[in-house]
Amino acid sequence: MTALPYDPRHRYTAAEFAALPEDTSAIYELQEGVIVMSPRPARDHMKALLELAVQIREQLPVTLQVLIEVDVDLELDPPVVRVPDLVVTNHPLKDAAPVTKASDVVLAVEIISPGSVRTDTRFKPIEYADAGIPHLWLVDPQPPVTVTAYRLAGDRYEESQRAEHALVTAEPCELHVDLDFLLG
Repeated sequence: MTALPYDPRHRYTAAEFAALPEDTSAIYELQEGVIVMSPRPARDHMKALLELAVQIREQLPVTLQVLIEVDVDLELDPPVVRVPDLVVTNHPLKDAAPVTKASDVVLAVEIISPGSVRTDTRFKPIEYADAGIPHLWLVDPQPPVTVTAYRLAGDRYEESQRAEHALVTAEPCELHVDLDFLLG
């Protein structure tokens, strides 16, 4: 959502971050009030993301929707806005704000990238749990593609399932994902 110019010395609120001009050349997130930037994902990452979104979308009940790379205000203090690769949210969303609220997200999905392994596997899960997002999937796209599914238990995630080749789950709804097809 964000673009240059922004003041790297300023600590932004989620609302200030959302009001910045759009720039699709990179991914911008707000980490404890500070804007951080990461490069756009590689082609294989985007292919896996698209295939995952299509498979999930076809199976969702009308009360849920899938969104790709949207800004999610984790509603934390200090402010954190993350851009999960994919989210499943309540449908319709409560408002038309430019940033999705964590309270509307029922599943966040991170496809692990070589340049963001630590962020995707350590920091984001803690932040998503702090924000109360009920379900998290970490997708490792290295063959064989695997998904580790987590559910919120109190204030932290606990692993609920690890799948390779196919993910069959009832959380957050009945879903069957062909993992081999994500890069195929």
